[in-house]
Amino acid sequence: MIMRNVFTLLVGLLLAVGLVGCDSNGGGEGPTAQVRFMHASADAGAVDVLVNGEEVASGVTFSENVASPTVSDYIGVPVDAESEIEVQDADGNTVFSTTAGAANLQENAQYTVIVAGAVAAGDNTPQPIVLRDRFETQLADDQVGIRLVHGSAGAGAVDIYLTSPGDNLDGEDPLVSNFQFTNSFPGGFAGQFAPQAVSQEGSELSVTPAGQKSPVVLNLKVGGSDGLPVQPGEFITGIAIDNPQADPPFGALVQVDTPAQ
Repeated sequence: MIMRNVFTLLVGLLLAVGLVGCDSNGGGEGPTAQVRFMHASADAGAVDVLVNGEEVASGVTFSENVASPTVSDYIGVPVDAESEIEVQDADGNTVFSTTAGAANLQENAQYTVIVAGAVAAGDNTPQPIVLRDRFETQLADDQVGIRLVHGSAGAGAVDIYLTSPGDNLDGEDPLVSNFQFTNSFPGGFAGQFAPQAVSQEGSELSVTPAGQKSPVVLNLKVGGSDGLPVQPGEFITGIAIDNPQADPPFGALVQVDTPAQ
């Protein structure tokens, strides 16, 4: 039941929030990968994105709406190993930088780069989380694709449970155990989607500290009469994030993709 209901983690909310000033050419000729950027660091402030020193997005702000994270269109990034992707704050300081080689970008492939982890979580955040977007995953008529991302540097290692609404966690095994910051689920190549059957029953996602059944630091009700709807054929990415203004200081963002059939 847990695996059958995993699809209900995050919901069918269409997203088309473009970054300001995106340039689909992204900084040069030659073989490119298609890369988009998600702002998932609540206290990082507005950021600029540069590719090989060329600004491709400016003044990008964090969205507090769980269903509407700030996500760019895909931008062409040269796949040369030395090609640099840099995120800067409003004062021009480097938030993080990586290269096409370090991110293992491949020609003509699609990727999502997540600006993850709150500044308040430590000197090593935010960090980039690079996901390969493989929307060609085969889905049956009653399935969605689902993936989970640990983007909360302050939460530490966690366990994730997916249950029917109201179920006690004491009798449940976690779907994911000891889930660490920057990890993604399912396993295999980073960014993999797991096809899951659509259930009409609804379910709950519960996140607890690793090895513990309580406290529940994050709970989302999805599907059924009380949750949010999901449509077969969608690819759903759920990201746990730091939210220093909340109590507890954690939250989630939902990215839904509906590729053309």
